[in-house]
Amino acid sequence: MKWFFKCIRNYVNFSGRARRTEFWYFILFSCLLLIVAMALDVVCFNTPYGVFYLLVALFLFLPQLAVSARRLHDTGRTSKWLLWNYLALLVWAVAALVLSGLSAFAGGRDASAWFLIVLCGGCVLFFIWEIVFLVWFCLPGTPGENRYGPDPKQPDQEKSAPESV
Repeated sequence: MKWFFKCIRNYVNFSGRARRTEFWYFILFSCLLLIVAMALDVVCFNTPYGVFYLLVALFLFLPQLAVSARRLHDTGRTSKWLLWNYLALLVWAVAALVLSGLSAFAGGRDASAWFLIVLCGGCVLFFIWEIVFLVWFCLPGTPGENRYGPDPKQPDQEKSAPESV
């Protein structure tokens, strides 16, 4: 639980490194919170994605983004990969919406076929890309200091060094 609160406190800290423990405990407790929010929405509003889910998801978005960036830093990768991921998702969603509108407006087979190609192709590509992210998040961090900061697993050198008499 301390890792979850550490990520909440560092919700806009996109620099430095995050251990696997910090990242995965944050993901675990985030999922549990989202499940509780969904249950509350089902009880109160008879839908799993209601007000409670939306509020919890919005509350957790920035901390999740920050801990993901720090986790990528721990593996020696830039957090720009996350930016490219979200930009590609946005472009894909806009393209799917535009083609959906075209297929509804034109009523032709060409627009419907392109809509299905963009929709299915995007789903497959994002599924593969998210597997790449999953592998990166599961890899151990680079040992020692890297360009993003000191190794979070290593104790401070000054504290562990024996005092000279």
